Amino acid sequence: MLRYAVVGAGAVGCFYGIRLAAAGADVQFLLRHDVDVVRAMGLTLTSPEGDLHLAVPRIAASWAQLEPCDVLLVATKATANARVLAELAGQADRLLGVDGTVLLVQNGIGCEPAFAQAAGGRAVLGGLAFLCAQRRSPGVVAHLDFGALTLAAHAPGERPAGVTDRMRSVQADLALASTPALLDDDLVRARWRKLMWNVPFNPLSVILDASTAELMADPATVALVGRVMAEVAGAAAAEGRPLPDALVADLLAATARMAPYETSMKLDADAGRPLEVEVMLAEPLRRAERAGVAMPTVAALHDQLAFLDRRIAGRGVRSQSPPPRLCADAPDA
Repeated sequence: MLRYAVVGAGAVGCFYGIRLAAAGADVQFLLRHDVDVVRAMGLTLTSPEGDLHLAVPRIAASWAQLEPCDVLLVATKATANARVLAELAGQADRLLGVDGTVLLVQNGIGCEPAFAQAAGGRAVLGGLAFLCAQRRSPGVVAHLDFGALTLAAHAPGERPAGVTDRMRSVQADLALASTPALLDDDLVRARWRKLMWNVPFNPLSVILDASTAELMADPATVALVGRVMAEVAGAAAAEGRPLPDALVADLLAATARMAPYETSMKLDADAGRPLEVEVMLAEPLRRAERAGVAMPTVAALHDQLAFLDRRIAGRGVRSQSPPPRLCADAPDA
């Protein structure tokens, strides 16, 4: 198995990291908080598929304490990317060999090129987590539903990169960890597909203060979600990445079957943390504008969410999302 280092040991990073470690992989976890607690109590994943506990996890309290690895699994929120990119640029040569890989498991679209540059041109994979999981307490993550990870490779110019050997190796490790991984030959198309769910459900969960179950219980809101999904599909097609016609119905059906869930963005808003407005809404809007496609409903969601993000910033949290010039996380990570 490959050697992994998990940067961003929250719900997503711990879900995949704990499963890989329990299956026998060499996994390090970089923690910014609760280091002493986790070293004393270990890491725990509760799951309907079976609980796991790492009694003595490998913990690093800083980037300098991380040891060389094959795959640097970055599962931080995109709002932390400036800090993470600065650390990566200074540590990439020490942590990653010439065949080392950054696996970026984040929401949104368009972040991989910056990570490729910070990693000195090393391979970057995009990871799209179709996962319902929440951090319950220091060192404890609850897995609620789903869990598959889609892998796709970044290539210069955002061209389709095909399926790489490193993608297959990560997939094989995840299979040993009883976690499905799907391989996609086009990263940009895969990110647009994930945005089909994230763009409506994350903002609406914050704006309407509602869980996915509450959103799906109201016919008018379901219709609104469908309109947003249609706009996302139109922007993807305008970028040359058409998505299946049945995807809207499939995603709505999957969400209706999902355990009641509060999205990652709602949890951030409730905790007074910055919201991923930039990568989840602003960047898709910019791409649509460049492609000559309007996304009026998405633009309205952006404006409302950006207001809420600025209001959070007014309470002492720095805003990450200056509004862009606009046209006239299946379950999130």
